[in-house]
Amino acid sequence: MKRDVPGTTTRRDVLTTLAALSAWPVWGQEVLPSKPLRLVVPAPAGGLTDTIARLLAEGLQSDLRQTVVVDNRPGAAGLIGTQAVAEAAGDGYTLLMTSTSNHVLAPLTQKSARVDPARDLLPVVLALRTVGILVVPAAVEARTLAQFIALARSQPGQMNYASSGIGSANHVQTERFKALAGIDIVHVPFRGGAPLMTAVMGGEVQFALMDYATAEPALRSGRVRVLAQTGLRRNVALPEIPTLAEAGFKDYDPSFWLGVAAPKATPAAVIAALNAATNRVLATTALKARAQAHGWILVGGAPSVLADTVGREVAAYRGTVNGLNLEPERP
Repeated sequence: MKRDVPGTTTRRDVLTTLAALSAWPVWGQEVLPSKPLRLVVPAPAGGLTDTIARLLAEGLQSDLRQTVVVDNRPGAAGLIGTQAVAEAAGDGYTLLMTSTSNHVLAPLTQKSARVDPARDLLPVVLALRTVGILVVPAAVEARTLAQFIALARSQPGQMNYASSGIGSANHVQTERFKALAGIDIVHVPFRGGAPLMTAVMGGEVQFALMDYATAEPALRSGRVRVLAQTGLRRNVALPEIPTLAEAGFKDYDPSFWLGVAAPKATPAAVIAALNAATNRVLATTALKARAQAHGWILVGGAPSVLADTVGREVAAYRGTVNGLNLEPERP
C-alpha cells in the first residue's frame, strides 16, 4: 500500500479540497469573506508568535480583500487565547495563531484546562519552523555550551533560566536539556518572548532557549551571546554557531513551529479557502526574503501537515511532561 508522506499534499487532500469547494458558499459566491477576520494570538505583543501573526494578517488581508485584525490574548501558557477561539463561531472569521507551546504542551501541563486544541480546533496550515538558540547574557563568562555546562555544574541551584511561561515549549525543552546536561538551574517564567528577552539582556537570568528572530536585536547589540542552535544543520542566518548535535547533544533537537487553526465547527470549504490563501502568502517574495533573513523555514502545504505534526509531538512530549511534574500556570 502506498503511504502518504508527511509534509506533502496527497491525492486525498486534493480530492477533499475540491469536494469542499464545490459545496461552498459560506463566504459568498466569490469565495471571499464579507466582514473582517480576527486572528487571535495567545501570546503578548512583541514576540515571535505575534510577529508572524501580523505578517500573515497583512498578507491575508491583501489576498482575501478583507480586514484581518490581530487580537492578543496571552495567559495560561497560551490557553486563554486558544480557548477563546475554540469557543468562537465556526464561520471562518475567527482564527488562532498556534504553536508547540499552546497546541501541544499546554494541554499536557495544564491539568485543569478546559480546552484541548487537538480535539477542539481544526488545522488550517503549518506556517513555519524557526531555528532555536541557546543564549546567555554577555556578562556570563561562558563562550561555548560546554563552558556554560561546566559553570552551571560548579554553581548548582544558583543560576536561573528564562522561559515564555510554565508549560511553554522552551520551558519543557530546557528542563529536558537540564536532565541531559546534568545541571541544576532554576526556572523563571515570563509571559512571552519579549519580556524573556529583556530579562536575558538585563542579566536577570543567565540562560534561555528561544527563537532566533526574537533575540536578533539583542544579538546585534552584543548584550546576548549564542552558545548553540537547534536543527540538523547550521542555519544560514547563523553559519558560525554550532548545532546542539555538534555540541554533543545528538539526540536533542527542540523544535519551534507556528501554524494557523480554526474552531472545530468551521466548514471544510472555509478551511480549504483559508489554507489556500495562507499558502499563497507564504509563497510571496517578500515573506521568503524575511524568512531567509531571520532563519525561518516556511512550510505550508495541506492542513494534514499541521495535524500530523501535532499528533507526533503530543505522543513525543507526553512522557517528558509527566516526568517533570509541572505546576500549572494560573491565568
